Amino acid sequence: MNIQYKLKDLPFPKQYFWSYDFNSAALPLSRIMEQLINYGNFEDHLNLFLTFPYNELKDTYLTEIRPIISGKRILRDGMQATKLDLRNVKYMDYLFEVFKEYVVA
Repeated sequence: MNIQYKLKDLPFPKQYFWSYDFNSAALPLSRIMEQLINYGNFEDHLNLFLTFPYNELKDTYLTEIRPIISGKRILRDGMQATKLDLRNVKYMDYLFEVFKEYVVA
């Protein structure tokens, strides 16, 4: 399932999506998460968990985002994980650990 979310309907600043037409673009959750992890602040990261279902976020993070930013999967030829990427892995892992406590069982 590859749901596309309209940027204009989301609570995130348009400057994080500067290369897209903010009013008409629709992106998959993986691209939205990638932009917010790289450019967003703590409030934006919290809004991810308030805007999208936890299980959808976690699945997308574990299968698509984390392998790239941890260096386990290379996105483009020669592209390696940076220290910022590796710090983001620890940070996002921590956020998922914290928010799992708030998921209704």
